[in-house]
Amino acid sequence: MSLSRSLLLAGLDALPFAALASVATFVFAQAAKQPSTLVGMLAGTVGVAVLLALGTISANRYRADGKPFYFTRAVVVEGLLSLP
Repeated sequence: MSLSRSLLLAGLDALPFAALASVATFVFAQAAKQPSTLVGMLAGTVGVAVLLALGTISANRYRADGKPFYFTRAVVVEGLLSLP
């Protein structure tokens, strides 16, 4: 798999976590009665930061190990293993 393809897959894998972080930031900022412009800007910034951080970690793990690392799969597997 080429590096550009691995970066795309890493970004797509990190996308649900970025969206969740963005929505959580939006909800908490709205609850704090912040102006809507600030809320949108803050939620977007947090979403992009999470996307870049998780995507970078995933791409670096691919580059180091030579096999893809998927956050979504890891979270689902850990969640299923934690069930009694």
